[in-house]
Amino acid sequence: MKNNVEINVYADESCHLEYDNVEFMVLGCVYCLKKDVNYISNKIKKIKIKYGLNPNTEIKWTKVSDNKIDMYKELIDLLYNENLSFRGWIAHDKKSLDHELFHQTYDDWYYKMYYYLLNYIVSESIIDYNIYLDIKDSRSAMKNRKLAEILSKYNIYNVKKVQAIRSNEVQLIQLADLVIGAIGYDIRELKSSKSKLELVNYIEKKFNISFMLNSSSSNKKFNIFHWRSQK
Repeated sequence: MKNNVEINVYADESCHLEYDNVEFMVLGCVYCLKKDVNYISNKIKKIKIKYGLNPNTEIKWTKVSDNKIDMYKELIDLLYNENLSFRGWIAHDKKSLDHELFHQTYDDWYYKMYYYLLNYIVSESIIDYNIYLDIKDSRSAMKNRKLAEILSKYNIYNVKKVQAIRSNEVQLIQLADLVIGAIGYDIRELKSSKSKLELVNYIEKKFNISFMLNSSSSNKKFNIFHWRSQK
């Protein structure tokens, strides 16, 4: 018999378009007990206020800068210290995939990657899961339905909802965006921003992890998997 435990999952993506000229896609999510969401969200808002921001200001990787680097580090500390976890899925070889060989489209592959991201998390049959995805475009509602179908196809029935949300309204998906952005920045070996490099190094040291191409992690608190296509 199920208990009343629910986990909320807040997922986002980077470099997910088929023709964006990037060799990989990064999917990632932060997740926690539903009962802890308001508490953690309020802590994020307090950090924003501490550094002179409106609590409703959206935190994004693209906004990371020198004058707020301490704030971003404090947000990473919150991920480390609170009852929160991160799961990342880095899919390589995006531009060289042979979809015809595997009887699939790019969209089919995209949903398979999302399944692998979430399957690691939604594995406890006695727990219900609510999955929230950042609204990207007008296709978001269709993408939600498709993802729900994929999860059901693979016998994951304990997902109560798959819902699109606006990232500027939800604190925890902003935290997911921050970490996903750091992973993508490091893998692309970008060097243009001193503050972004500093934050990448801070996250890696904090969680004793590396984002580089040959490094997957089974750490429950900060889990990353690197997927590569079959040759």
